Amino acid sequence: MLDARRRDQLIERFELDPHKKARTYSKGNRQKVAIVAAFSTNAELYILDEPTSRLGPVDGEGFSAVCGEVADRGAAVLLSSHILAEVEKLCDNVTIIRAGRAVKSGSLEELRHLMRTTLKVRTRGDSRVLQRAPYVHDFTYQDGQTGFSVDRAEVDRTMAQLTELGIVELTVTPASLEDLFLREYQGADR
Repeated sequence: MLDARRRDQLIERFELDPHKKARTYSKGNRQKVAIVAAFSTNAELYILDEPTSRLGPVDGEGFSAVCGEVADRGAAVLLSSHILAEVEKLCDNVTIIRAGRAVKSGSLEELRHLMRTTLKVRTRGDSRVLQRAPYVHDFTYQDGQTGFSVDRAEVDRTMAQLTELGIVELTVTPASLEDLFLREYQGADR
């Protein structure tokens, strides 16, 4: 059922002109119209396919806020998206689908142990010794800089080993849902 007050709030929030003809809107504004239409109802479940694909960063934040509001009132949002940073930010549960089948599914917390942290490091000692470590993945070495990834559970162990080698320079990129997604898809090609 349409909630006219809610619709008007969303029109204002997304800065739409309700008197404009729909065909005169840009693709991004048409996307905002669809979001306003969906969230102007008091549904228990919202099913959204790539809802922010044409939105700018500010409108993306507005979309995130609206998702939080409907979740706070007990509604569920089923979101299909290739923008994995957005999925990680908005979703409690995630399913990775490949070739029409679910290949990984669970809460973000459950899936985090499958994600890898990426490290780039320069050390005083020879960091190539890490290449033989069974917990090191995707090892590279070029011009004295070593790059690799480790499962989240191995970060402390890795940092201890790097400390022993004498860290000169270190960049750590936390594990992400995108990394897990890419690993699942790349693994399918093997």
